[in-house]
Amino acid sequence: SLASPSSSSSSSSSSAPSGSENSSGLPCLKPSEIVHELDKHIVGQDDGKRSVAIALRNRWRRHQLPDDLKSEVLPKNILMIGPTGVGKTEIARRLAKLTHAPFIKVEATKFTEIGFHGRDVDQIIRDLVDIAIMQQRQKRREQTAARVKETVEEKIIDILVGEEGRPGMRQSFRDLLRSGQLDERTVEIDVPERRTSGDVGLGVFLEPSRGIPMDDIISRFRTMIGGGKPQKRRMSVAECRPLIEEGEMERQMDQDSITRDAILSVENDGIVFIDEIDKICTKSEYRHGQDASAEGVQRDLLPIIEGSVVQTKYGNISTDHILFIASGAFHDVKPSDLLAELQGRLYVAPCLRLYC
Repeated sequence: SLASPSSSSSSSSSSAPSGSENSSGLPCLKPSEIVHELDKHIVGQDDGKRSVAIALRNRWRRHQLPDDLKSEVLPKNILMIGPTGVGKTEIARRLAKLTHAPFIKVEATKFTEIGFHGRDVDQIIRDLVDIAIMQQRQKRREQTAARVKETVEEKIIDILVGEEGRPGMRQSFRDLLRSGQLDERTVEIDVPERRTSGDVGLGVFLEPSRGIPMDDIISRFRTMIGGGKPQKRRMSVAECRPLIEEGEMERQMDQDSITRDAILSVENDGIVFIDEIDKICTKSEYRHGQDASAEGVQRDLLPIIEGSVVQTKYGNISTDHILFIASGAFHDVKPSDLLAELQGRLYVAPCLRLYC
C-alpha cells in the first residue's frame, strides 16, 4: 500500500551541530535546516521538501550506526506527484548538491524491458557510477591543485634553465614566471601524439545500433585523443602550462582509489531521480498483453529499487541503499495503477502544486 513519510522522523532526529559533517561527508543538518536550504531556490512545496529532508536525515543517521547495523536500515524511496514545472526535479537536484552525492536524472520512457531493443534499466546504475567517478576525480584535482601547480612550475623552470641551473638563477626565473613575463617565451616539450578519428573508428563505436555503454565510449574516446608516441612541439610557456599540468594531474591520481571511493559513494549516498514514471503506467482495464516500454520497465525497475546487484565495468554495485525518487503528473492514471510491488517500494509525498 502507498503511505506518506512519517512526520515523527523529524522530531526524533538527534541533535547535531549545524553545517558540520560526519565521516561519510554528509552534512548533519536537521530536516528543518534542509528545508530552509531548499527554500532559497524553490518556491513553496513545503510538504515535498519536508519528505526529502526526512529521507536525507535518515541517511545521515544510518551513517552513525555501527557497521553491523547499517545494512539493516534501508532508504525510504519517494514518489512525487505534481504537474510539470512545480519543482520536482529541482528538489532532488538541490538535495544532491547539498550533500555532494552522486545524482542522475533519467526519464522512464527512455528504457525498454530487457530482451527488447533499447536501453535496459541497469544502465542507470552504470551511468551513476560514471558520474561518481567524475566527482571523485574533480575532488582529487582540487586536493592536489596546489601541489601540482608547484610541480608544473618546477618543470617549466627545468625547461628554461635546465635541471642543473644555479639556485639563484632558478629563483629569478621563478619570479619572472609567476609575474607572467615569460608567458610568450617559446619552449620545446614532448606532447603525446593525437590520433584522428579514422585511426580508431570513431563513427563505428558511436553507432547507435550497436548499443555500446557510455563508459566504453568515454574510454575509447580517451584512447583516441591521447596515448600515442610523444612528439616534440614548440609552443609558448602559456600554451604548454595546461598540457604539463594535465599530465602531472593524471600521474598523481590513483585510479584504483578513485574507483573504490566512487563505488562506496554510489552505494551509500547515490540518488536516482526517475521522471515521468506515470508514462510507463497504464490503467488496469487497458492492460492487454506485454508492453516492452511500460509495464515491462516497471518489472525491471522493481529489483533495482528493492535492492539488487548490478554488474558494471568497475565491479558489482549494490543498490540496497541508493535513494530513488520517482515523479510524475499522473493526469490520466493513478499511483494505484503502478505494479503493486512497486507501489510498496515508493512512498507518496504530498502532491505538489503549481504556483502562479
